[in-house]
Amino acid sequence: MNPEQQSLILQHHVVKHADTALHVREVSLRLHDDHNELVLSDYSENYSPDGLQWVERIHRVPLAEMLSWLLTHGASQVVTQGGETAERPTPQADCA
Repeated sequence: MNPEQQSLILQHHVVKHADTALHVREVSLRLHDDHNELVLSDYSENYSPDGLQWVERIHRVPLAEMLSWLLTHGASQVVTQGGETAERPTPQADCA
């Protein structure tokens, strides 16, 4: 990852267990360096007297595909000129 690229931290947990083990988990979202994909990272570390173990899972989705999916499946709101808000029903398409 580019050090100048900032991530949006979606979740950050630190848990200390009674047996002196420490678990750290962070889930973050960022725009890929090429600006064509969103990257979701799920990183965990476990510290214990036996040592350190860590795992990082990376999920990538093309930005154009995600926006298309949102437009097809997402609920939208329509704001009229008078300032009233009316919700449109969510399409009942399968989530593929």
